[in-house]
Amino acid sequence: MTDTGGAAYVETPPPPALGGLVRAVWSSRAAAGPAAPFRVLPDGCMDLILAWGGGADPELILAGTDPVARMVDHRPGRQRLGLRFRPGCLGALIDCTPRDLLGQSPDAAPLLPQPLRDAARHLLDRPRDARSRQALAAALAGLAETRRRHLPGPALAAALAALDAPALVGQTAAAHGFGQRRFDRAIRRATGLSPRHLARIFRLQRLLAGAIADPAISLAELAVSANFADQPHMTRETRALTGLSTGRLLAELGVRKLQDAAPVLGAD
Repeated sequence: MTDTGGAAYVETPPPPALGGLVRAVWSSRAAAGPAAPFRVLPDGCMDLILAWGGGADPELILAGTDPVARMVDHRPGRQRLGLRFRPGCLGALIDCTPRDLLGQSPDAAPLLPQPLRDAARHLLDRPRDARSRQALAAALAGLAETRRRHLPGPALAAALAALDAPALVGQTAAAHGFGQRRFDRAIRRATGLSPRHLARIFRLQRLLAGAIADPAISLAELAVSANFADQPHMTRETRALTGLSTGRLLAELGVRKLQDAAPVLGAD
């Protein structure tokens, strides 16, 4: 899951010991005022989230892989601390399959093995305590060691990192030593999604990264750099995955003003 806004948001690299499991550690705090929905974009990842404050009980949340964007309400004053796991990693550590959690954010406690559940609850009681954060990291590292055979191996991890063009899924599989059927099974088991759908999500994330890196880039150039056939194709895919055209999505993200995302040949 990737937020488009609705709260003060900070993202940092994970501790070195968790670099192979966790892509990022993030925190957010919803602003005061009326609750406002915000868009969570698909990114191919699963998150373990601790939430507290805002006049509600503390929560442990397990955010499953999102096939498409979804709208979520931010309770004013609610704070969150999240671990965004690399594709295929969190699913190997929990007592549930990634497919069962597609597009859902259930209570994490029943799905976490006890050592991880206990460490997460302890941190939820003391969310700013450095030792509690270290204990959670240690619990994750220990669990990963005991479940190593369930984690993506080097070949699958490399294939996941290279998967950003749906039309080239077969080539990506072959380049990393997989037959098409075996690759499809491995990706579905790791993420709950098909390789082609996951590649569409990764391509969307590549689009967003390109737009953030160069806010002045034209939509036509952005489409080419993100491996879309052309700008109309990018617009269709962005709308299918997020509910918005590319220009409106980038405006919502604050990357550019809507008038700066002018359409080319009516494509956006």
